[in-house]
Amino acid sequence: MKKISVLMFCMIFAFYFANAQKWVSTTPQPRNVILEEFTGIHCGYCPDGHKRANDLVAQYPGKVFLINIHSGGYAAPANGSEPDLRTTVGSAIDVAAKVSGYPAGSVNRGTTPWAIDRGQWATKATAIMNTTSTVNVAVKSFVDYKTRVMTTEVEIYYTSASAQAKNYLTIALTQDDILGYQSDYGNYNPTNWTSDGLYRHNHVFRQLISSGGTWGESIDTTTAGHYEYRKYTTTLPDAITSIPMVFYKLNVVAFVTEAATGSNILSGAGTPVDFDQSVKCDLGLKNLTQIPSGMCFTSISPKVEVTNNSGNAVTSFDVSLFLNGVENKKSYTGSLAKGDKTTLDWGVIPFQGKGSYSVSIQGFKNVNNNTLSDMDASNDGFSASGMAFTSKAFTTISAGFNSTTAMPVNTAFDKSQNNAFSIVTGSMIGAKNSAGAIRFALDASWNVADTPGDILMGEADLTAATSPNFSYYYAYSDGQAGGSAPTITVNISKDCGITWEEIKNVTCTETGQPAVKGNWYVPKTAEYKLVNVSLSAYKGQAVLIKLSGIPGSTGNALYIDELALDATSDVNDNSNASDVFYPNPASSKIQINDVSLLGFNYSIYSNSGDLVTNGINSNNIFDVSNLSNGTYLVKFNIDNRIISKSFIIAR
Repeated sequence: MKKISVLMFCMIFAFYFANAQKWVSTTPQPRNVILEEFTGIHCGYCPDGHKRANDLVAQYPGKVFLINIHSGGYAAPANGSEPDLRTTVGSAIDVAAKVSGYPAGSVNRGTTPWAIDRGQWATKATAIMNTTSTVNVAVKSFVDYKTRVMTTEVEIYYTSASAQAKNYLTIALTQDDILGYQSDYGNYNPTNWTSDGLYRHNHVFRQLISSGGTWGESIDTTTAGHYEYRKYTTTLPDAITSIPMVFYKLNVVAFVTEAATGSNILSGAGTPVDFDQSVKCDLGLKNLTQIPSGMCFTSISPKVEVTNNSGNAVTSFDVSLFLNGVENKKSYTGSLAKGDKTTLDWGVIPFQGKGSYSVSIQGFKNVNNNTLSDMDASNDGFSASGMAFTSKAFTTISAGFNSTTAMPVNTAFDKSQNNAFSIVTGSMIGAKNSAGAIRFALDASWNVADTPGDILMGEADLTAATSPNFSYYYAYSDGQAGGSAPTITVNISKDCGITWEEIKNVTCTETGQPAVKGNWYVPKTAEYKLVNVSLSAYKGQAVLIKLSGIPGSTGNALYIDELALDATSDVNDNSNASDVFYPNPASSKIQINDVSLLGFNYSIYSNSGDLVTNGINSNNIFDVSNLSNGTYLVKFNIDNRIISKSFIIAR
């Protein structure tokens, strides 16, 4: 009788399990790999990490699942047009993984620290897949387009007992095809770029589906033969950090960790989120916008052609134009059958260039009053960016770089070739005891050798100038790296940036060393060198000025600061100079006996016409101890009028 009871129990259990268990395997399986990649949009080597991770997925289909976590400083957007893909949970995982550089990756959180270099991912993943998992995981997910409710189902089966009495289940939601900015030093991942210069951010971690916080929810039974089924319903938000949650580009990744601290992922699985295919449509956007040549245009005429590539008839949709981030929406109503086209034209829009600009046209929203959804984002947009300046915008520049965010007027960076330069700040770091300067990274690891980073100034009006002059200061350290010296070039364009003419090329000489070898060189004000560039050949014209820092083979840092242009006409003041300057002649200091000159820019020239120094007259006292004997001319810029006075140095 006892044997019959045991037999009946086994039959009942077998019947129950066969009817309850649906997808998860009950036979021992090799462990699957969960690769959490720590990345960022300003990390130039991160596309190499993306490609390596994708190669692993291609090599081991169905065995490797990716979660890209944007975290750290490289993930922070520099402006409102860049995507913010960071999350609070992702930042917590980054901290636990002890990420020390980007890109990095955690392969099943099985190392100490979890984060390892991208060169180790493949070896670690292969080793994991060569071991047998104690637990198998299966997952599927479906989203209702109209309600945005996503239903996720997970099955877990232990083929052998876990080493821990409790394990933990985590379910992550990721999204593909988020288009936006990305640094890429070596074009490591060319297939991820769109034709209009945007990068496809894939496998981006958006949020957790499981409960229990960052490290998951508990699995209280972990013995051999244990089976669990769990079901979750999640209402998807329209957007996270202003990035739309596009339901047909989602994936879920479910995995089981051994410890409450999140360490040691035993195995996992992933799947695309399914949806009702009847809501699919595909609208294609073709750009018809002609971007004017050069950098001094005053208007733009955005226009696109839209084609219905799918079977469902389209009766309405919205397309948005973004000009320097400002939205201008156009709506279509009518009827587009498959293959039909329509044109959206914004007309002529006035445009005032002030440096870098961006124009993009993005579709498609509110398709058929939001009953259809465009499923192919690859043909939904157009974007362009470049430099544009106002014609004859200025006659003087006095550009210091004392803020990391505010660019001086009429000045802009062009990082299209070299992204390894930026404004840095610090006490007395600049050429005139100022708090900022432009720093170019020179080390070979940045992959920018012989690649110019450009500083553009436009458009300078030299039509009334008598002796126009441009100047800048630089400081440079090789830092004992043994590299070739960087160069600085000055180029002039007379046709608003269509063609350029090089007028000055300086090979830098070393001005100092970093306080600690391997650290950044931080120059002292006295270490800067002044470079003067005569623009007399361009008198009577309007020009763009381009100053380019060009790294050599390797090194530490190059700094450029205090760009100055004097292109106004001179007004000679014939008053007796000895009544204004005293003592005159002078030996070490000279004082100005004219309070009306306080607070204005000044430039001091030698008798041969070379610029010696310039700055702001803050106290009517000049230190002239470093000047040689001779006659000098001081030009004061007073509301774009130049007052010239002379003095003599005699010792």
